[in-house]
Amino acid sequence: MSLFKRKKPEEKLSFKINMAQRMVEKRLKYATERDGDTDIVIGKNGGFNVRDGQLIITADNNVIFRCNIAEMDASELLSLEGVIITAPDLEHGGKVRKIIAYYVYYR
Repeated sequence: MSLFKRKKPEEKLSFKINMAQRMVEKRLKYATERDGDTDIVIGKNGGFNVRDGQLIITADNNVIFRCNIAEMDASELLSLEGVIITAPDLEHGGKVRKIIAYYVYYR
């Protein structure tokens, strides 16, 4: 056993900033919120933005999700068609939400 525990790459701030920058380059097809075993569509046709250390997801000309990049857990789907984000949502009173955002696919 080791005395020092290493952080996983996904827990490092540099990884989270890199993930946010990758999302900004994409367009949002639609976003769902996972509630138990169901996914509820919360917005369509939008985009991603990074401002003041926060990731902002907009859809239908409304902000549907806002979180601090340092507090988010993000991972891409295996198909690379979207991303799963778990973080306290600053737009909805700090409630921890799990958002699945699907990208627009361009050939």
